[in-house]
Amino acid sequence: MTGFVDRQRATHLMQRAGIAALVLSAPEAFHYATGAWIGPAGLFRRAGGGFVVIPARQDLPIGVVVADFNAAQLRTAAPEAVVRSHPIWIESAPVGTGSHGLPLAARIEAGLASLGRGPDFCRPATFDLAGSVCQLQALLAEFGLARATLGVDLDFIPAADFAAIQALLPDCPMVDGSPVLDRLRAIKSQREIDLLQQGIFLSEAGLERLQVDAMGGMRQADLVALYRQGVADAAGGLSHTVTTAEYVTLGARAKGADAKATAGDPLKCDMVCTVGFYASDMSRNFIFGSPSADQAELHAIAERAFEDGLAALVPGNTLAHVHRVTTESLARQGLRSYRRGHFGHSVGQSVFSEQWPFIAADSDVEIEAGMVLAFEIPLYIDGLASFNLEDQFLITPEGPRPMNRLPRRLEGIG
Repeated sequence: MTGFVDRQRATHLMQRAGIAALVLSAPEAFHYATGAWIGPAGLFRRAGGGFVVIPARQDLPIGVVVADFNAAQLRTAAPEAVVRSHPIWIESAPVGTGSHGLPLAARIEAGLASLGRGPDFCRPATFDLAGSVCQLQALLAEFGLARATLGVDLDFIPAADFAAIQALLPDCPMVDGSPVLDRLRAIKSQREIDLLQQGIFLSEAGLERLQVDAMGGMRQADLVALYRQGVADAAGGLSHTVTTAEYVTLGARAKGADAKATAGDPLKCDMVCTVGFYASDMSRNFIFGSPSADQAELHAIAERAFEDGLAALVPGNTLAHVHRVTTESLARQGLRSYRRGHFGHSVGQSVFSEQWPFIAADSDVEIEAGMVLAFEIPLYIDGLASFNLEDQFLITPEGPRPMNRLPRRLEGIG
């Protein structure tokens, strides 16, 4: 398969959860399992645009229900998958073989006739959930899962769609499979790690461009444009799609996008660079000119807390332990009442760069080799600076391996 699923780990997690298969419908989960785009039906972000079946039994292939418009591409992208299709609103007609010499319309009609449609065939306005689930039902029967307990991604499926799916598959008990999917995605394959590393490489190239070319008097939008140009230049020739998202704060009190940078302005650059649908996350802090004594001290506090928390970011510790160590470091430095909900998170393919698990006070998740975690110390002090120090780490058996190379110090620009 061209997807990213570790079938052995998936089997272990499903057996522990008491489910026979994961049935996933979120577009991100579809791509994770197949390596292919779910197609235009997924843009509606409703259940039924497509389904992926990941059986707990490893001798069974991954099954896919996809729009007929994308079925051929899916079979090419994932040749080992069993693919079934359902009609969506888009009509795509072949030219009939053996119709050479006929008028164009007649040749198109011959091609449509070759599809073997029934006389009552018609397309839905978007897609038909019942038709999609019918194909899912047939796929489950083919796999011997017609009465199996299924784990579905309830953190995505709308309530109305879930009720409809339950009614259409009355013999299959359904439970929330989202925790299983989360734990499965928390450990990254080498291909995922490579994409996340590439994102950091590009993001740092963008920040280097910003640091060199930024000048006082530039608007916040100009600064973002410098970052984007640096990313684009570094990404030249890369086969994967690259996008960015910039969470920039300019000024001791956040300025608007059209405000111009002046001497003494701090600049927080919390940057997300997505490569091949995998979003990397990092943050660095700058100052136009020289920092004030308070700004320098604030960043030093963040740097010390970062080092203290990082020392705890090792396999075997829980994420709650890392959060506690980091909070205690801030308290020792005088910030006894500072309460941050999390000090980082996993990264990967999602609708947002922050992905479960989180480095939070209530997280009992044990750190494991193969995780990729973004560790961050955000200190937002209105009237002084908004700083966020954030690096991305691959967890190895020996400890966290940094994906970043830029120094974490407060840098002067402009």
